[in-house]
Amino acid sequence: MLIALRKSINGLKKDREHGAGWLTGRALEIIRDAATLDPATTTDKFLASLGGVTDALLEARPAMVSISNYAIYFRDELGAASSTARSPQRLKKAAFSIADRLIKLHQKFSAAATRNAAKLVTTRNIIMTCSYSSAVCGALEQARRGGRDFKVLAVESRHKKICYGELTLQRLRQSGIVGSIVPDSQIGWQAARADLMLCGADSVSLHGWLINGSPSLELAQMAQRRGHPFYAVCDTSKFDARGLMAGLEQTEPDFDRVPLDLITGLVTEKGVLKAEDVYKFTVEDLTRSVGERPR
Repeated sequence: MLIALRKSINGLKKDREHGAGWLTGRALEIIRDAATLDPATTTDKFLASLGGVTDALLEARPAMVSISNYAIYFRDELGAASSTARSPQRLKKAAFSIADRLIKLHQKFSAAATRNAAKLVTTRNIIMTCSYSSAVCGALEQARRGGRDFKVLAVESRHKKICYGELTLQRLRQSGIVGSIVPDSQIGWQAARADLMLCGADSVSLHGWLINGSPSLELAQMAQRRGHPFYAVCDTSKFDARGLMAGLEQTEPDFDRVPLDLITGLVTEKGVLKAEDVYKFTVEDLTRSVGERPR
């Protein structure tokens, strides 16, 4: 594997400032770069090299299922293309085309989930969020552009030297969205001020929970106790239809496992899904979605 690709994958592995959506897009860009830069002179060597890149991405962020789902789909599609490609040059073009299509599809899914989440926001809402989610920020920015006036309570969500609540507010301030930080120790009584809870998701297990940055679990529990709606914004590429997360749910201490029973709905590109919809989701549904041609 080229040194530049190794550095990019290592950077993705160590990144703790971006959300799962951004990191998924970055992973797909790395795959596209690999298709362009790889010096292999035979189709077998090219397949082996690209297989090494996808394997490294699978290992880099195993709890982010969307990266794994797209990487696996890319690898399968490339394998199918290799049966008809007559030269490594044609296979490289096919690899670039597959990766580029997946990038556009990821952008389309993310934008659709964001639009659907923005519809939940009304004027005079006080919205509480935690961790950092580009999908949640995007939804709030879109709602603001739509003329809705609301306030945001961003839970500190501190992990080591990073305050994810502050990262959230830094981005939202650029769109003129008013917000304030809620210390992690004050979630309980500050939740009484909010009337809508929003968070992102790194992945969704079909066994009944989602994985997201801490303190998502406490926020969901407070929402249930106060009778407030709690939504997670995530497209279906984050659904673990393959069971990839088995045994990985508790590997990172700064992430929470939130039971789907605590969630009002998952806001996806398909609309708002309930827990019972998630349980019905299959590998065929995932493949059908990822195999879609972006228009």
